[in-house]
Amino acid sequence: MRIRKFEWTDLEVVTCLFNEIGGASGTPMELDIEGMRGMLTVPGCDPERHCFIAEEDSGKAVGYSLVSYEPPISRAVAGGGVLHEHRGKGIGRALMRRVVEHAEELGVSSLHVEASVTHSDMQHLLSRHGMDVVRSLWKMRWQCGDVPEVNLPSGFAVRSLVAGQDEEVLTELQNVAFGENWGFSPNTVEQIRVRVESNRGGPESIIFITEDGKPAAYNWTMFYPDDVSPSGVVAMTGVHPDYRGRGIGRAVVTAGIAYLVERGASFVDLEVDADNTPARELYLNLGFRKVGRSVWYEKRFR
Repeated sequence: MRIRKFEWTDLEVVTCLFNEIGGASGTPMELDIEGMRGMLTVPGCDPERHCFIAEEDSGKAVGYSLVSYEPPISRAVAGGGVLHEHRGKGIGRALMRRVVEHAEELGVSSLHVEASVTHSDMQHLLSRHGMDVVRSLWKMRWQCGDVPEVNLPSGFAVRSLVAGQDEEVLTELQNVAFGENWGFSPNTVEQIRVRVESNRGGPESIIFITEDGKPAAYNWTMFYPDDVSPSGVVAMTGVHPDYRGRGIGRAVVTAGIAYLVERGASFVDLEVDADNTPARELYLNLGFRKVGRSVWYEKRFR
């Protein structure tokens, strides 16, 4: 077994690993090659520098790790894994050692990795590498309920993002809305533009609430079509600090749910920081229910 750097000829291999390890194979969440290409070509991703492939002597790829390098906050975030039938052979440990070495080479202050609370082997592996739990996330789902009514104050309106026009607006709004949040690294317009272009469900799945044309909040949704159980995801919800405490957050989330249901979604998933009590209670009041939990592990370098 060896660990080597990603090459663009590995695109199909990494796509398959990503889907199988993440449990997306054969589901609406499955990513195609072009979707993976879009994810890896976001400015700053640089997979030839930050992605590692684990392969057996036969040359078969059995695992991978992708490190997101975030210089503005001196952080690296690692994701990936090993195919189920190849676990227990030390491959995960070898990948993790390489990830830690890479983070040290980058000179970041911290390395973060997310793990499901049901994945005890992963948690044990991270603990062995000197990582500690620093955050907990709730996995929540809204399903088969009455679509909440979108109640807006006078002068406010709902609209979808216009591709080629709103990327700078979205970047500024997202950065100011999340500027003080744990683990948030400011985005560039170029990064947002690529993510908008590859968004599952199209650019129109990103919802704005505006006051007299000025963006006050946004709801970044994704739609996954399926013949049996189409679904939606609320990926991010942000409210400009000037508009907080006025019910705009609730309104933009309900607008996102309504949009996804109109597209045909039978349920909507999201994640929320367990320590963010206002957001957690908002989702519970809208009919979301806790269906799982994950934790973030951190390794400090300085």
